[in-house]
Amino acid sequence: MLRVRPIVNTPDLPGASRFLQALGLRPAADPAPSGSYAVFDASSGRVALHACEPGSPEDGTTSLAFDVSDVREFARRTAEGGARLTVELSREGHGLAARVSAPDGMSFLADAGPRETGAPPSPLAVLVRWYTPDVGPAVGVLQDIGARSRISSDTGTWHDFRAKNGGLVAAHTGHRTAAELAFEYDGDVQDLLGGLTGAGFEPAVVDGSYGRSLRVRAPWGAEVWINECRREFLGRSTDRIQGRVSA
Repeated sequence: MLRVRPIVNTPDLPGASRFLQALGLRPAADPAPSGSYAVFDASSGRVALHACEPGSPEDGTTSLAFDVSDVREFARRTAEGGARLTVELSREGHGLAARVSAPDGMSFLADAGPRETGAPPSPLAVLVRWYTPDVGPAVGVLQDIGARSRISSDTGTWHDFRAKNGGLVAAHTGHRTAAELAFEYDGDVQDLLGGLTGAGFEPAVVDGSYGRSLRVRAPWGAEVWINECRREFLGRSTDRIQGRVSA
């Protein structure tokens, strides 16, 4: 089992919770371990919020993370198949977790999570962008942990993956290693305007080179993109489209 569940660090947990719910995410059915941590479900993938001190190094940052069903088995399989990474068991999360370290310095946790979240079907999917100076090893790490290739650019500057149990993760060329929260919406992103503006946010719909997206400033300071799903790839395997779109 593998599910995308990034961690957003924020000093404003109530404001960040309100933002995610305005987007259409729902509080997770399984209770959070403390008042400083909360989990929200999209139809595909989850987002965890972690309270931090204002102005701390973590303030406003996003960390790549995943849910798995069996932490020890995930660590064993990943270590056996992943010459490009290191895996260590850790208690730094909320219980036993596997800490995966990639060649570019990206480090992320895989914690135990439910196989089914109970989230109702919706058009919204969690997407995490992994920016890295060297995309190749990042792609290898995502393959090693069990993510499934979806689409990639002709130039090789980005590669898009789907997690079996929900959520998307994409490796992008960037000047430094970082993770960024985004979403994908299988529909018209203008459908989201009412909920966001009604909650006091100021979204804008933009026509970009890769299609239309909604962009809105989140309470933790980042501009969050909600991209419309590329209709031409729905229901088509990467083999049938040869894993390529024009960059």
